[in-house]
Amino acid sequence: MSEENTLTNESENYIVTARKWRPLTFADVVGQDHITQTLKNAVTSGRMHHAYLFCGPRGVGKTTTARIMARAVNCLNPIDAEPCNKCINCQAVLEGRSVDVIEIDGASNNSVDDVRKLRENAKYPPSHGKYKMYVIDEVHMLSSAAFNALLKTLEEPPPHLMFVFATTEAHKVLPTITSRCQRYDFRRMETGEIVSQLKYIAGKESITIDEKSLMIIAKRADGSMRDSQSIFDQVIAFCGKNVDFHATVDSLSLIDDEFYFRISRAAVSKNTAEMFHIANEIINRGYDLQETLSGLLEHLRHLLTVVVTGSTELIETASEIQSLYQQESKNFRKNDLLRMMNLIAQSEQEIRFAKQPRVKFELTLCKLATMDTVAEIEDLIRQINGLPTTESSVVVAPTPKAAPNENIVARENNPTYAPEKKTLNVKVEAPKPESKITEAKTEAPKVVYELAKDWNKILKSDEINESGLSKGLEQAVMLVEGKTLILKYDNAFHADFIGGKSKLLESILLKHFDLHYSVKVELEQGKIESNDNNLSSVSTSNDKYVNQNKDLHPIENEIINIFGAIEVRND
Repeated sequence: MSEENTLTNESENYIVTARKWRPLTFADVVGQDHITQTLKNAVTSGRMHHAYLFCGPRGVGKTTTARIMARAVNCLNPIDAEPCNKCINCQAVLEGRSVDVIEIDGASNNSVDDVRKLRENAKYPPSHGKYKMYVIDEVHMLSSAAFNALLKTLEEPPPHLMFVFATTEAHKVLPTITSRCQRYDFRRMETGEIVSQLKYIAGKESITIDEKSLMIIAKRADGSMRDSQSIFDQVIAFCGKNVDFHATVDSLSLIDDEFYFRISRAAVSKNTAEMFHIANEIINRGYDLQETLSGLLEHLRHLLTVVVTGSTELIETASEIQSLYQQESKNFRKNDLLRMMNLIAQSEQEIRFAKQPRVKFELTLCKLATMDTVAEIEDLIRQINGLPTTESSVVVAPTPKAAPNENIVARENNPTYAPEKKTLNVKVEAPKPESKITEAKTEAPKVVYELAKDWNKILKSDEINESGLSKGLEQAVMLVEGKTLILKYDNAFHADFIGGKSKLLESILLKHFDLHYSVKVELEQGKIESNDNNLSSVSTSNDKYVNQNKDLHPIENEIINIFGAIEVRND
């Protein structure tokens, strides 16, 4: 952990946390071990490069690390490659009066003339230390001409000269500059690292603050240690030495997690009225609606994480909030959460351009409350297995598991989705011989079922593709009469074409089902009804139809016929 700056004492004026607790050694730098260890090894071995490029987001330690390195290479009494921070060279750098370590703001010194002055001064050796170091912050702000003027010095620098370039936008630095530097990429701070550092600072400053407040500050900082320390100062200014969660939320104008849990519970219970009350509270408190939707999206992401992984390890929040997510996740399914997240993500983008943001926000919450529950194919197949069979009804046999299709959803106004068990009524005109009755009750449904579930396989077979039959078969309505498969068309072209290939179809049936069936093609123009709902049905009788929805797998068509469903569209 970093130590309090030795230059600061109780009698001096207040210093902000980000400056007061700035790291003084490589060991104090938080979250950048891959860089600090490399630089320490370079200092120890004396293999110092003449130019370094420090890249990364704001507030992660780029300039701080450059200053530590400047002291380390010029320190008179280094300790394990760390600066002592007590010798005259270290003190001069700490106080900003060293003539050998020059910090330049690239945003305000970006002209060719500024680089010319730098080149002229760089010729002179250091006054006290071993190296003369230039630290150029926001180096990407230099003009192209200034970069080009610096190339010669970077290519053949004097032995006493070092450059450290710091930037948040490395892609704007010319490749000719980058190729002459050692590049180090600083990473964003983890939430846990920020919380740990703030907890350490709070202890040293005798400030009482709870874990939930620290977590909120760390998340608000978005990976920046400096930002987190600035937010920490803001909270302390509002709350004083004793900080609690609610005071932190109020001081930062953040929406409480309880609102998000209320929204998700209202979505589960289909409580549209509660959604309007929640929206009204959020708007009356003055919360930003786009940020609210962003927070709701993160909330749903946490629920999805728990549903998929079964644990809360991937959720960066307080332990008590993690327990709430573990409990709430039991009310959701993965596909439902994915559809909710898509809705919120789209609304988050649209609300910034909405003329009536409140209406857009309320509409989004109401859509969550009225969204249908997705029915998993595996669950429906298990329902099929449990359907009763009698002599007066025949149930299509279960199939191997099919891939889930999110277009099949439970009926409206049924949040818990308990499908009514249905059977397929078969009008059996039983012939006199007993053996015929058995055939009507078992063999015919089996044929219809196998044709339905493997119809896509038939359409994709090599023989079908090579013969060009796929398009024609997609337009057919199938019937089974005894040992004959009848393909009915309302289009003469398809009927004539498929009729000429009937023998090929018979061989395919034999190959896939090991059953001998003849194929017959009939043209019934104007007698084949269209299905406006785009749903298919399967009925087993003396004439057994397999009506198909071309967008769904045949087994899904069977399930739709048994349980009923509506189609959910993104628009």
